[in-house]
Amino acid sequence: MTLSAKSRALMCLTAGALVLAGCEKSAEGQVAAVVNSEEITLQEINAALNETNIPEGADKKKLQQNALQQIVERRLLAQAAKESGIDQDPAYLIRQRQLSEALLVQMYADKAGSTLKVPDQAAIDRYTEAHPFSFANRTVYAVDQIIFPSPANLGDLKKLEVANTLEDVQKILTEMGIQFARKSAQMDSVQVPPAMMAQIVSLDPGEPFVIPTGATVTASVIKAQQKVPYNADQAGPVAVKAIRNEEMAKIMKQRLAEAKTKAEITYQSGFEPAKDAGETAETPAAVPEAVEVPAG
Repeated sequence: MTLSAKSRALMCLTAGALVLAGCEKSAEGQVAAVVNSEEITLQEINAALNETNIPEGADKKKLQQNALQQIVERRLLAQAAKESGIDQDPAYLIRQRQLSEALLVQMYADKAGSTLKVPDQAAIDRYTEAHPFSFANRTVYAVDQIIFPSPANLGDLKKLEVANTLEDVQKILTEMGIQFARKSAQMDSVQVPPAMMAQIVSLDPGEPFVIPTGATVTASVIKAQQKVPYNADQAGPVAVKAIRNEEMAKIMKQRLAEAKTKAEITYQSGFEPAKDAGETAETPAAVPEAVEVPAG
């Protein structure tokens, strides 16, 4: 016995209708809304609220509604972007991978941090005493600066060692044919590595200090300074966070080293890392991206 073409078509249509009916999503239970068949859950709403400072006594239901509307609007724009084909653009795919990897590394660091013990008062006191420029002696400096591109040979910067003023630096750079820009800025001692800060404060008044920062070099002179009031009670939580971040950075640095020993990495000729690249970097670039590594 065989089915007619009409009967087969009717059965297919009926089956398709059943499948569509079964796949239809509804906003109930843990699903707060459905946007063009895409669910938005209560978990997403709560995650969004956790990233904001909720005032005490605020109407939680209203906050959830506002957060949901923001997610709905973002979801609609994201769906429109996909319809336009942006999700197939190579630039988008590269950026998506970068963001995904950064999030994975961040959560990997957070998980490592969850195992750390809370520093006791003795550890806090030791840390604040060892980092005076971040706590008791924290100071904000007004500085005049000259900024210029890093020379191909960093050894050329030794020519600036004879400079006693910023004008001397300017003259030497002009003789070297290096273009520069001059500006005024502020420098907070908490943002400078302690060993470097100790060298800076030991200089004679008006004597310049030179700091290479990747693609540029900055020569600075302190013009004025203002000490930041120290509050021991407020310093405690700051020290705890700094201690934990330093410990997390050590853990991530160790895990990166372990991953490198197990990994199989091949480079195209000319793209290999410099032989001393891993030796010169005290903190690999990927670690500060995952952990807020304190400078002081």
